[in-house]
Amino acid sequence: MRVMTMYKLPKYWDEILRFSSVNTELEIKTLDNIFKKNQVKTILDVACGTGRHSVPLAKLGYKVTGLDYSSYQIKKAKDNARKEKVSPQFLVKDANKFISQKKFDAAICMWSTIGEEPLKYQKVIKNVCQSLKVEGIFVIDNKNWKSARKDTGVKNSSYQERGLSLKRKLWDRYTENFRVRQVVFEINGKKYEELWVTHLLNTKAWIAELKRAGFKAFEIFHDYKKRRLKSPKRILVVAKK
Repeated sequence: MRVMTMYKLPKYWDEILRFSSVNTELEIKTLDNIFKKNQVKTILDVACGTGRHSVPLAKLGYKVTGLDYSSYQIKKAKDNARKEKVSPQFLVKDANKFISQKKFDAAICMWSTIGEEPLKYQKVIKNVCQSLKVEGIFVIDNKNWKSARKDTGVKNSSYQERGLSLKRKLWDRYTENFRVRQVVFEINGKKYEELWVTHLLNTKAWIAELKRAGFKAFEIFHDYKKRRLKSPKRILVVAKK
C-alpha cells in the first residue's frame, strides 16, 4: 500500500469527487447569484484544486485567478480550462503565505477546504482580506460539524466507468477540535492511503476569525439555495470587508 497525497493524482481527482455529495452546478449558481448581488467581476479561488469552480465561473465571464499549493492540481486545472476554452489564471502558491498585489472583488474557498490541513485558516483569512478591495467579499463553505459528528464509522463505496475502477474505504474519528479521516483508495487495483485532518469550527467561531482579520458584515446560509435551516448540514458565510 502506498502512503501518499491524492493531490498528486489529479487525473483521478474529478472522479474521486463522485464519492462525495458535491453539486458543482448548484454551487456555481449560488456563487453567481451572490456575485451579481455584490457586483463582482474579479475572483480569487483559494485552494482551487483542479478548477472545479474556477473553470465554470470563467465560462460565466468572471475574471478568475485560482491558486493551489499543488503543482499537480494546477496542471490539471489548466488542462480542464483548455478543454472548456476559457483562460482563468492559475498559480502554484501557498495560501498560508500568499497576499495578492492585485486586489479582487471576491474570493472563495469551498467545500470545507479552509479548515483542512495544511491550510492554516487564521493565516488564510487574513491574507484573503488583504487581497480584496474595500467592500470585497469572501465566501467560505463548510460542513456543519455539529451534525457531521453523528456520521462516524467505516464506510465503503465503489465506482466504475470507462475502464476506471475506484474503491474507497474510510474511517472518521472526532476529537473536540478535529476530524481525522483515514482513507484507502483502490485505483485500478493499486491501493493508496490518505489522511486528512480538519479543524472543526462552528458559525460563531468562523465569524470571530473573519472579524479578527478585518471583515465587517456577514450573511449566513445553510445550503446552496441560500436558505436558513433549523438543522443545517452546511454553513456558507459571505463576509464583506
